Amino acid sequence: MKNIRKMIHPVEFSMDRISGYRIMNALGEFESGNVDPAGEDVCRWEDVSGPPRLPTPAPAGEQMTLASDDVADNGTAVTGVLSVRIDYLDADGNEQSEDVTLNGTTPVDTVATDIRFVNDFYALTVGSNGVAEGNITIIKKGGAILTDLYNLIALGGNQSLVPHRMVPLGHTLYLQGWHAEEAQGKRSAFRIRSTDKNGVITPGVFLFKDTVYLNQSVSGDRQLHTTVPELSIVKVSHWDDVAAAEGTCGWWGILRKD
Repeated sequence: MKNIRKMIHPVEFSMDRISGYRIMNALGEFESGNVDPAGEDVCRWEDVSGPPRLPTPAPAGEQMTLASDDVADNGTAVTGVLSVRIDYLDADGNEQSEDVTLNGTTPVDTVATDIRFVNDFYALTVGSNGVAEGNITIIKKGGAILTDLYNLIALGGNQSLVPHRMVPLGHTLYLQGWHAEEAQGKRSAFRIRSTDKNGVITPGVFLFKDTVYLNQSVSGDRQLHTTVPELSIVKVSHWDDVAAAEGTCGWWGILRKD
């Protein structure tokens, strides 16, 4: 892996020029951060009154429910998001996907009942606006947004901005870099973290991989050379000194099929 880092440009991985390797990446943003000693996940949970730290589905997997808070996000609308694709890991940790046609504010259940983790969530077909008319959420079937929010597409967008990813079964993630930004002059600590240490999973415990303090400033590209094992979860969280911080983040790595 050391030689690959030196010799191969990241774009070659994204073009599948190296068999068994590809890019894994994630983006996130938030507004109106709060002073919370436990930190808050970088995502737009507050737009839908969700939990400040998104919960993790059961390892055995779950059935999930999707809905928008606007009727115009439905399979027959001419303006909003018509259908979405969920990229997820099943109960075994294998990569799967499911396409769901929305029905506005009426909840729609996934066919899959063994979703272990939602790795990405994005519009598949859209109406004339090209973006969501409302906030589209994925929650635990039978649950509530307040406690059981797993992912969302915020109003005016067409893709999740939740920088959470679980490493698929039979893969290793080599984290290569990340960045973060704070826009409102509210001092905040941004921390990229994952549920592992020294190659061993720490279930439910997100340990720090890197940290940066920002105050209406940008971190720039920060290098990471950290190994994350299969079934570990990577995410970015922020700790704000005062309320109303606003920020973004992103990370990327090389995913290797073992």
